[in-house]
Amino acid sequence: MTAHHNFKIALLLSGLALAMVGVLTFQLIHWQVADSRKQAALCEDAKQTMKNLEIRARALASGMTVEAYAKAEADEVAALIERLDAARNDAEVDAVIDAHAAALEAKGAAIDAQVGTGGDQAFLEQRLVRQRIPVDVKQELRRAAKAVSDACH
Repeated sequence: MTAHHNFKIALLLSGLALAMVGVLTFQLIHWQVADSRKQAALCEDAKQTMKNLEIRARALASGMTVEAYAKAEADEVAALIERLDAARNDAEVDAVIDAHAAALEAKGAAIDAQVGTGGDQAFLEQRLVRQRIPVDVKQELRRAAKAVSDACH
């Protein structure tokens, strides 16, 4: 074999090695992108499951069916949108938003007050509300929260 022949073989092997590295790099990048998309889809599915379970738990706690609770939430949102649409300027929009935020804070404060009152009737009623959520739903909520944590982090 001549030096020229050896050079051609070395050049051919180098080209083949570069092509293999290129193909492997492409496959690795493709795999990472596919894995990232799969992870994002799993995260979104877990979040949606968690959201559905939270709605179910709130409906059970309020003593309503899921459909009735969803309708009540939709009606509340529709009423807020109507009030916002009726606002004629930025000051009125801000007033509507402030009033809605105050109503939400008042609702949260009422729940906190019920929970914090110890052994009186309001606290007992709050315990009854919590007991309306069956143990299996509470367990599903815990599993869903763990699934969101695992899939999204």
